[in-house]
Amino acid sequence: MNRRIPSLAVVALFALGFMPRPAELLLEPVPGWPPRLPSGWKMSGASWVAADHRGRVYLAQRDGHPLLRFDENGKFLAEVGAQELQPSVYYDLRKTPPVPMQRRWWVHGLHIDPWDNVWVTDVGRHTVMKFSPEGKLLLTLGTPDKSGESDRLFNQPTNVWVAPSGQVYVTDGYGNSRVAKFASDGTFIKSWGKPGTGPGEFHTPHAVTLDAKGNVYVTDRENNRIQVFDPDGRFLTLWPDLHSVDAIFIRNGVMYAGAGLDNKILKLDLSGKLLGSWGPPGGIQYPHGLCADTKGNLYVAEGGHATKFRIRSQ
Repeated sequence: MNRRIPSLAVVALFALGFMPRPAELLLEPVPGWPPRLPSGWKMSGASWVAADHRGRVYLAQRDGHPLLRFDENGKFLAEVGAQELQPSVYYDLRKTPPVPMQRRWWVHGLHIDPWDNVWVTDVGRHTVMKFSPEGKLLLTLGTPDKSGESDRLFNQPTNVWVAPSGQVYVTDGYGNSRVAKFASDGTFIKSWGKPGTGPGEFHTPHAVTLDAKGNVYVTDRENNRIQVFDPDGRFLTLWPDLHSVDAIFIRNGVMYAGAGLDNKILKLDLSGKLLGSWGPPGGIQYPHGLCADTKGNLYVAEGGHATKFRIRSQ
């Protein structure tokens, strides 16, 4: 894997005091998280977390109950998509030929849209599903159990985000190297991206989010950067030297990012400037998915479970 680290020149400038070090981002664990599940249920491979406008929190995980709803205090409320989300065999595409993994629930990305609909990507079945706030399946993008690269086929889609207009952006990122855009009714509009290291090219587009202007931010994970596009996919800029960024979320003009292999949470402004980071020894384990709520809390899917933190520095 092509994983870069900051240049020695930048490290030297920090050490000599010519460049200010980013402030520490202070995160305080909130009691009650990770939440308890009903008796006999397990939590395994928590991949993403999202909060709705009612204060409810959703967790995608890979045991027999793959999409769970909690209140903000960690009380279990309901399971979502129990009939529609099915186990499958996921393939590790980093190997040649691809290596089949165990049969289980391979939910991955998770997003709550402006109307509190719940969107989840399934990398094993190559689909994106939309559920109502009550848990009814409303829409499926992709063709279940078929992979490809077209208006109707994904290859292990990693994440999804919905704009206030209702338009849908999907990072089709493990098997393909593109962002796919759809109308609110699921009609395919366009896609952009191909394998590579240049602007608009990707090596594992892993997470996607939008800012208030509708600009599209994509973690280009194996290229160790974030790329920024306008709503129609025109390249705007890229932020280099961001190692192992799995997840991003924007709240009030600030981006929070999960740097998985580094076991850190990053705080950046929307020009890409690092404002702070948090990752004390033993403090977090591979933050793969995250979200912030309106009350100054950060939820992180990490280490196989979900943790809630209170953000101490803004």
